[in-house]
Amino acid sequence: MAKDVSKRGDLSPKVHTGQLTRMTSRTVVNNLVPIDDEVDRVFGEPVVLKPMKTVSGGYRDPVSDPGRNELITRGVFDQSRGAVEETGGGSIHRQSTVDTTLSIREEPVKQIDLRKGDRVYFPERDELHEVTFIDAEPGGRPEVHLVRVLE
Repeated sequence: MAKDVSKRGDLSPKVHTGQLTRMTSRTVVNNLVPIDDEVDRVFGEPVVLKPMKTVSGGYRDPVSDPGRNELITRGVFDQSRGAVEETGGGSIHRQSTVDTTLSIREEPVKQIDLRKGDRVYFPERDELHEVTFIDAEPGGRPEVHLVRVLE
């Protein structure tokens, strides 16, 4: 039987109303500590999942979605350099892309129905990102692909 570590407040997601939500993991290491808890404890940082919706007005104007609550949880931020592309013309220019992802437990993603256009705030970095798409992973930790929002 796996040890219940979901009572540790630093690993459990919180809805902005102050209520704690019980989270459990299906995958266990040495029958003691869930893998997701260890991944989040060692590599994770706090993230705020902010549901958004688009208001019609001739252009995209996202506002908070009142039908879905913001959620504070933990996830693993990854920003890796992508492929370098060379473009021609009169001279050669090099351009590289940056792939930004958030590895997060499946439960918070399902809890607020995270989707394209929603925002993810990293309080320790003071950075705001927008969800571009979500890759479902068979291990229960979806990869949320992000682009940085400059305000």
